[in-house]
Amino acid sequence: MRRYSITDKLIIAAFLLSVIIIVIVATFSFYKAKIAILERSFSQMNSVRVIKSNLLESFFINCEKDIQLATVSSDIHKIVEEINNIKDSSTFNVLNNGFIDSKNLFLEKILKESYNNIYIIGRNKLVYPVKSNEINSINYNLLWENTVKNKSIYFNDFSQVNSSDNFHFTLSSNIKDSLNNTIGIIAFEILPSAIDTIMLNNDPSNGLGTSGESYLVGRDYLMRSSSRFQENSIFNTIVRTEAVDSLFADNPGTKVINDYREIKVLSSYSKVKIPYLNWGILVEIDYKEVTVPIYKIRSEIIFISIFIFLIVLILIIVLSRKITYPIQKLNQAAHEVGMGNLNVEIHSKSDDEIGELTETFNQMIVKLKQQTKELEIEKSKSLRSLFDGQESERQRLSRELHDGLGQLLIGLKLKYGSFINKTLLTSDETYELGILFDRTIEETRRISNNLMPAALSEFGLTTAIRNICNEITENTDINVKYNVYGSGKQLDLEIKTYLFRIIQEGLTNIIKHSDAKNASIFLIFKAKYISIKIEDDGCGFNLSKNKSRKSNGINNIKDRVALLSGKIKIISKIDKGTIITINIPVKTMKNE
Repeated sequence: MRRYSITDKLIIAAFLLSVIIIVIVATFSFYKAKIAILERSFSQMNSVRVIKSNLLESFFINCEKDIQLATVSSDIHKIVEEINNIKDSSTFNVLNNGFIDSKNLFLEKILKESYNNIYIIGRNKLVYPVKSNEINSINYNLLWENTVKNKSIYFNDFSQVNSSDNFHFTLSSNIKDSLNNTIGIIAFEILPSAIDTIMLNNDPSNGLGTSGESYLVGRDYLMRSSSRFQENSIFNTIVRTEAVDSLFADNPGTKVINDYREIKVLSSYSKVKIPYLNWGILVEIDYKEVTVPIYKIRSEIIFISIFIFLIVLILIIVLSRKITYPIQKLNQAAHEVGMGNLNVEIHSKSDDEIGELTETFNQMIVKLKQQTKELEIEKSKSLRSLFDGQESERQRLSRELHDGLGQLLIGLKLKYGSFINKTLLTSDETYELGILFDRTIEETRRISNNLMPAALSEFGLTTAIRNICNEITENTDINVKYNVYGSGKQLDLEIKTYLFRIIQEGLTNIIKHSDAKNASIFLIFKAKYISIKIEDDGCGFNLSKNKSRKSNGINNIKDRVALLSGKIKIISKIDKGTIITINIPVKTMKNE
């Protein structure tokens, strides 16, 4: 896991604080700007919707006035009388307008206004179209029934003509005589283009931008005006959106929705107040276009915030490094002290708390040096006393085993030999008993030799080590090679004993733990130092694990080397063996 310094933490804290400030400022600004722009856009759309609703309602009011004037026109009454003078028809039949000789200037003037055609229907079911070349398949029977039934002006919703893409909208009214009897009806045909003149506008300067539009929707969720984005949308485009549902539920208003194209838009909606028509008007503009200024403002805010953040960050880095540099020096010094290096001194020119801490640290180092020196002396004395006591006890036990128990066992064997022919024991039993005596004597000698090898005191260090190497080679599967260079005769018995125990402990570890096939011992005597190298080709071990099963033996070796003021180096690799190298200075030893 990565370790973070105080400088890193200060920089990270400044970075996080700056990021938080940027996010809060940008979010707040964006939110406020968004609300303001959306409110302004909705207000503008409401204005457009109200204006278009008024224009649309005014258009139909003018149409009502036109048809009211037509119903009381003498010219229209004259045409109706001429139609009614023709024999009755069982079905509605369309007459050729050529049977009227004189031109009707009144009707021609009205046709030039906003109407595609005008139809006059007599009570004998004969239909007179003012334009002979503009005859549409209108349901005249339904038109007659609805007009007569309402006894007033009737608005007939758009209907399709001959299953084509052409639609017409009719406005009809009763024609009555002086006795208020219906003698016929007159119908004005209005094309979608007349309504599109009001509703459809592709000019970006109309207040709806490049993506805005206004359109009409009927209760059947079908468009009643042309779409800005889809051709032939009347009675072909279904608009089943939240806005349409709301306006037909008598809940006009504004809302952000997905329109009939499944595009997110701002929508302003309400019903149109036209008799007999259940239409709604919607004014919409793409959400993306409306929010372009918002995102631009946000980008500018973020850019400025990042610029300020970079300046602040640079200042934080400079100041944090200036503040934390003395702390880092203290930390490094404390780390070196923790590693055992007490030759550390920190110089600080600061007169603040950090300067006081530095001075206190230096004083602590001086005291630690004194205490460490005293502890080392005490430890050395304790270890030397311990090992010397162990060696003394071993020598005592060795003498007692050799001189006491060993002599008794030898005497017992001799006594046993004198009674062999006088007992009733069989030859096999007496032979086994003899072997047992031999093994007991040999084991006693081995224990005595381990406690205090006779070869060490009688023949010297090199011979004692060679004997133990030969014994391991003979009694185990490990081939031990012993190499000695020089002579250690000038060393006193105490030093020889320490060196012998170091090598003996190393060989014991190899036997117990290494699973090695080969081992080597190098003992080199120089003028200024003694070098020992213990090497094997065994399984090796992990030096970083203090709880290793080999730690006791290794620690014993280290303690003895420390008492001799020597240095030890251990290299061990898993499945590649272990090498222990020891260098002991001669100047620390007692000469004979």
